[in-house]
Amino acid sequence: MSNDAIAREVDRLFEEDRKKHYGQLSIFPIVGGNYVPGQENGGVISSRKKKARAALLAREWFAVHGPADAPPLPLSMSERERLEIGSTTHAQYYLSVIVAVYARSLESRKYNVHEHPSFEDYACGVMASEYNWWDQMKENPQMRDRFPPRALAGLGPGVNWEPPKEHARTVESLRRHRECQDRIRAESAGIR
Repeated sequence: MSNDAIAREVDRLFEEDRKKHYGQLSIFPIVGGNYVPGQENGGVISSRKKKARAALLAREWFAVHGPADAPPLPLSMSERERLEIGSTTHAQYYLSVIVAVYARSLESRKYNVHEHPSFEDYACGVMASEYNWWDQMKENPQMRDRFPPRALAGLGPGVNWEPPKEHARTVESLRRHRECQDRIRAESAGIR
């Protein structure tokens, strides 16, 4: 679909939702998130439409550049959560999980597929990451063969990827937060 066709489709979906749910709680088309049509300001709608267009373009890009056996790129939290249901094998389940967290990581980069590492590099990074809490995935022989664990610079908490300078700030902030928690615990222990 061309950029213009995507823009028209996004406009159509938003207008359809506005007419159907005017004044009632609804969910933004494509990207999710709650809102009440008719009570939002124009800036919010404009930014959500921009995000929806970028998301649809990223989904098309992923269909061409992602694994052939991967599900379509999920564009909302509910779509990401649904990926984890219904897989028939561990390897399919784990691939779906990696697609879901890749989509979340892409969303955090405003769906800039050219800035973000490729799916292959990202998946290998997830397999090596200390922030990957799916131990069974990390130990699964099929996944290790398909996505050999390889550190990915910038992959941090929540297995979200950030550019190096931004990642360094995130890691430093996390370090300071942990130090603060440790001080609070130590002070609390001393009081008792």
